Amino acid sequence: MNVVLIEALEELEREKDIKKEVLLEIIEKAIEKAYKNNYEMENVEVIVDKNHGEISIYQILKVVESVENEGEEITLEDAKKIKSKVQIGDFIKKKINPKKEFKRIAAQTAKQVIKQSIREIEKENLYHKYSPLEGKITTAEVLLVTFEYADIRIGKLETKLPKKEWIPNESLYSGDIIKVYIKSIQKTTKGPKILVTRSSPEFVEELFKMNIPEIEDGIVKIKKIYREPGIRSKIAVYSEDPKIDPVGACIGENGIRISQILEDLKNLEKIDVIKWSDNIEELIKNALAPAQVLNIKLDKKNKTAMVNVPENQLSLAIGKGGQNARAAAKITGWKIDIHTI
Repeated sequence: MNVVLIEALEELEREKDIKKEVLLEIIEKAIEKAYKNNYEMENVEVIVDKNHGEISIYQILKVVESVENEGEEITLEDAKKIKSKVQIGDFIKKKINPKKEFKRIAAQTAKQVIKQSIREIEKENLYHKYSPLEGKITTAEVLLVTFEYADIRIGKLETKLPKKEWIPNESLYSGDIIKVYIKSIQKTTKGPKILVTRSSPEFVEELFKMNIPEIEDGIVKIKKIYREPGIRSKIAVYSEDPKIDPVGACIGENGIRISQILEDLKNLEKIDVIKWSDNIEELIKNALAPAQVLNIKLDKKNKTAMVNVPENQLSLAIGKGGQNARAAAKITGWKIDIHTI
């Protein structure tokens, strides 16, 4: 009885969550390949007893009347010594007693296969564990910060958050706990590779889903989002239920919900939540908020809107560096020219 092998497999099953049967099958195939390579014999099968760990090697032979190839055939008379109910044309397993030297090779092979299999299965298990996080936000710990990137840890996996994926002007420090958006999880020879960001529109969108139950439940929907990371995000929301105020749901009582989102963004950018409308004039008015719109003239052919605002609100409508006007144009899909009366 190979107690060491069985105990090793059972321990791996507990610690690594790898089924003993899976490892046994891999070991069988590896030893089978090793035997074929050492003895140039193709018709062999290896079976490892799952209860005792004993390794048995069998030669697969065809039952014939007269043997022409000893390495592949066996007479009916000899076959019946192994198995009584056998007929011409059947295949039978004849147990081989491997040489002492091969027993040592088999043990080494099993050991190597176990190590390699653990690495491969662990990588596969990690991929399946973390792949559902793709397209979502998760929490990460900052391990190390350099000029070009931050090393972060998500669960058992480590990855890099490149500087271009940070929120502009934010500072990160070792030990910080931050939220990141997982753009993709890729399979590689070294294990799962996670690509993350904090600067994409999807990051803000997922923050809204995390903090606003009405969005998570589908009662309030995000119709469109535009983000200039570190400057301003503008989000258009709506609800098919007339009793629900979509903007109010996002802001929360006393601004508690939007405050949490701003905190996750380190208060480095403004967020405008506006009500979506299929009426383009109403949507443009909402998109230019908090500026007051006096009137709008539409050129539907060129999708251009001529907008008039009070003189004292021109800078508010345009925004610093034109950011509010740009965001409104992106949300509505129309070119917006802003003028005063």
